[in-house]
Amino acid sequence: MKNPGKKFGYLGLALLALFSSLGLQMIVALAAGVVAGVIKGMAAAAQGGDYAAAVMEAVETGVVWGVLGYHVIALPVYSLWYYFGCGRKKPGNPARVFTVKRLVFILLASAGLYLFAEGMVLSEEFLTPRLFEQYVKLMEQAQFGVNPLTIIASVLLAPIGEELLCRGVIFHYSQKATADMANRTQAFWIANGIQALLFGILHANFVQGSYAFVLGLGLGYLRYRYNSLYPSMLAHFLVNFLSTYVFSYLLQGLSESVPTALMLLVVGALIAFLGVKIGLSEKQAGLGEGACQEPGEGNDRS
Repeated sequence: MKNPGKKFGYLGLALLALFSSLGLQMIVALAAGVVAGVIKGMAAAAQGGDYAAAVMEAVETGVVWGVLGYHVIALPVYSLWYYFGCGRKKPGNPARVFTVKRLVFILLASAGLYLFAEGMVLSEEFLTPRLFEQYVKLMEQAQFGVNPLTIIASVLLAPIGEELLCRGVIFHYSQKATADMANRTQAFWIANGIQALLFGILHANFVQGSYAFVLGLGLGYLRYRYNSLYPSMLAHFLVNFLSTYVFSYLLQGLSESVPTALMLLVVGALIAFLGVKIGLSEKQAGLGEGACQEPGEGNDRS
């Protein structure tokens, strides 16, 4: 691709995908808030209750339903965008992508990435306390890890919808923008960095966005190595599942301190590195049927 206009055009399409997601989140959240406000307000008026309290409750309800509603709507939107934007590839058979070694690799990489991200969050509590406080309030308002609706959204729906958007649509356009680079490894990491950066921006706050960037790099590597979205979807699911049901309880006894943050960063990096070593020991990386193969890509990502 020697035409710079095409390169910037593909980057523009990647940004369009990002802004479409942010806009969709705002529209769904607004609609959910309005509906919840009308219902709660009418109930308060009929019962002679506290209207202000009803409005506050409506806001909380609207946020929760907005999160779930966005992820429900995003699935068909970005499934279709990925399908038509990626050459109308039909989904492949997941069984053909996964082997025992790859599953071990993905599990270790997911656990390592989560622990590393948790170390980042704890570090930011000391480095940027105001931003961390805003992040905590946002998580409490959305009731992540508490409300069943947001658990469904974050653990079950987000790993599919966000992978279709970020490692599917955005990564596809990012690779198109770097398709003329002679060094394919360098081209991959630039494209991977673009999609990970936009994945971080998608989360719309500094604390979540910073660790989402790191997670995005890891998920993008899985997408590239196996040329399929299935591994990154599974890893995304495992990260969210482990954070909600496993490590949230295992890490409860740890003190919130700088040494703890450093320990999580080191342990997370080591576990992820071990997973990568196991993954790289399998010389032949499979080609997923449902993947969108980019120029210069092959079956072996070693």
